Amino acid sequence: MTIRTTIYLDEKLLERVRRFVAPSGLSPLISELLDEKVRQLERAEIEAAICEGYLATNSERRELNADWQVVDGEGWPT
Repeated sequence: MTIRTTIYLDEKLLERVRRFVAPSGLSPLISELLDEKVRQLERAEIEAAICEGYLATNSERRELNADWQVVDGEGWPT
């Protein structure tokens, strides 16, 4: 579904864009560029959440590794 909206562009930027895009092609270009930017922001948000989760569980993983180190060596010749 497409929604009509109003945006404000810097006049000099619009002049530069008009060199490459016909007036009828401005909406698809803006839509494509916004979609690309939002995808980048969403990806950065997901990566930040993954990093935060990793850091939050770091001490738990260390404790778990320490617990299993005893079992890892069982049955092996010393």
